Amino acid sequence: MIAQALAVPMALPKVARFSKNLAHISALMAGYAGAASLGKLRLKDHDARLKFFTENIGSYSARGMKVFGFDIEAVGYDAELMKRKNFLLVSNHMSYLDVLILSSIQPCVFVTSVDMGNQFFVGQMAEMGGSIFVERRHRGQIDRDLTVMADTLRAGHHVVIYPEGTSSNGESVLPFKKSLLMSAVEAGVDVMPVTLKYLEIDGEPFGPSNRDRVCWYGDMDFFPHFLSLMKLGNVKVRLEFHEPIAVRPDMTRHELAERCYSTISAAYGRSLA
Repeated sequence: MIAQALAVPMALPKVARFSKNLAHISALMAGYAGAASLGKLRLKDHDARLKFFTENIGSYSARGMKVFGFDIEAVGYDAELMKRKNFLLVSNHMSYLDVLILSSIQPCVFVTSVDMGNQFFVGQMAEMGGSIFVERRHRGQIDRDLTVMADTLRAGHHVVIYPEGTSSNGESVLPFKKSLLMSAVEAGVDVMPVTLKYLEIDGEPFGPSNRDRVCWYGDMDFFPHFLSLMKLGNVKVRLEFHEPIAVRPDMTRHELAERCYSTISAAYGRSLA
C-alpha cells in the first residue's frame, strides 16, 4: 500500500505532460489543417500551392517539435545555400517523425508511397504537406514517377526521398532502392545526402530498449504510437547535411545510390559508435 501511494505522485507529472502536450498538438494540427485547406482553395497554381504547403508544414513542424521536446542539431546546414539552389535530398528513414524533423529545418516536398497516401488521416496530412505519391509496387509506373519528381525539381523545390523504401528500427541503414534517384539526373539538380540519427530519449541513449518510442516501422499502428509521443520529455536528434553530389548526364543510378549510401551509412555508424 505504501509503495502504491508513493507511486501516484510519481505518475502525475507524466499524466500532466500527456494532457498538456495533447492539447497543444491538437491545436497545432487544427491550425495546420485549417491553413492548408484555405491555401488549397485559394491557390490554383500547382507550384504556388506546393510552395505554400511546404512552408506551412515547416512552420507548424517547428512548433510541434518544441511541444514534443525535440532538440534538433542541424550539422552542416547552410540556409543561404538552400535559398540559392535546390536539391534532391536523400536520407535514411525510421519514422513519420523524420518528415517533421527535416521540415522544421528546411521546407521540402516529400516523396512517399501511394500506400501511405491511402491511409486514413496520415494520407490527408501528407497531401496537405505537399507530398508526392509514387507507386513503388509497380515498376511500370517508374517513368511517370520520375517525370513528376523531375518536374518538381525543375520548378525549384527541394525534394526528399527515403530510398530505403520503408522505415526501419534504427539498427542500421537499409539497402537503397535506386530508381527514383535518377530524377536528379533527369532534372540536372545536385543530390544532398542527409543523415538522421536519434541520439537520446528522455536522457537515455537511443537503443533497442527505447527506440520504439520514436521509430515507427513494420506493422506498428499509427494512433497508439502517436499518442505515446505525448509522454516524451526530451528527444535529441542530429541531422547531418553532407556535401552535395554534383550530378552528370552519364551518371548511373548504381553510382549515385552507392555514393549516397556510403556517405549516409558511414555517418550513421559514427553516430552509433
